[in-house]
Amino acid sequence: MRKSVLYFLFLFIISEDKAQQFPQYTQFIFNKIGYNPAASGTAVNAPFEIIFGARTQWIGLSNNPKSEFVSFNYNFVPQRSYSHWHNVGMYVDQDQNGNFVKNDVWLSYTFHLLLTKKIVLSAGLFAGIKQYKLTLNNLDRNDPAVMKSSGSVIAYPDLVPGVRLSSKKFFADFSLQQITLFSQSGIGGQNGSPSKLLPHYNISAGKKIKLNDYNTFMVATNLRGSVTALPSVELNVMNYYDKKLAFGASIRGRNFLCAIVQFRVLRNFNIGLAYDFSINKMLYAAPHTAEVMISISPIFGGEMSPQKGNRRSLDDCTF
Repeated sequence: MRKSVLYFLFLFIISEDKAQQFPQYTQFIFNKIGYNPAASGTAVNAPFEIIFGARTQWIGLSNNPKSEFVSFNYNFVPQRSYSHWHNVGMYVDQDQNGNFVKNDVWLSYTFHLLLTKKIVLSAGLFAGIKQYKLTLNNLDRNDPAVMKSSGSVIAYPDLVPGVRLSSKKFFADFSLQQITLFSQSGIGGQNGSPSKLLPHYNISAGKKIKLNDYNTFMVATNLRGSVTALPSVELNVMNYYDKKLAFGASIRGRNFLCAIVQFRVLRNFNIGLAYDFSINKMLYAAPHTAEVMISISPIFGGEMSPQKGNRRSLDDCTF
């Protein structure tokens, strides 16, 4: 009995810690749009992108965290002048942790300004809503606390601003989340406790080094967290071979060691797979985490695949 109580207390602590966090993906370069709206449409020669992704954490653990997303964006580039261009898109994701489910639906707008032939400054904004749901599958429906909690509420407006500086060799970006939402309440009542939602920040930076005509080495880091807590820090190291295949590794704080493989199947069809191994105390309970991402895009590893038609003369800032 005592072990069962301690086990559920441990899961509760994990849930509380995760509740103020956002979905976090090992392949954050692959899903760069989900981390910062300013990353949408950076490649002037790519007309559009469609990206799907899913992550299952601590496989085999009951009520384990699960995340998934889909995004679409489209570039509007002037025909005769491309010192600037516009991008619009949509991003939808779901994050489930135990009995709590959070859905985000965002529309995006991004403005890209060519500072030099090789450097682009981008500013973007997500605008949408959040839905909070409480599933009752594993809860006592006669519990007064459960009965008083709404099954679903919608909170708005949810605004996520971001900026990004990028070229073919480097990028640096910054975004803010949860700056206009303050509680898990809205249309429908209140979901769970009346706890406040803290503003979050997201900072990423990366560098590419061309080793030879076939191999490109990339290192990127992501730092994210709330304004009142220590951030989560992740480091990605990748090697891209001939714009078709990539292998890499990642480490996230003291929690995960990760392996990554990405490959291009067709000219505009890319797949990314990641496996995370827990190096914290979850090692003894459920150490395995899996992640998959698929994109329909001419971009792979920050490089454009050969495209039909005329290409614009400026360098693609596709990192």
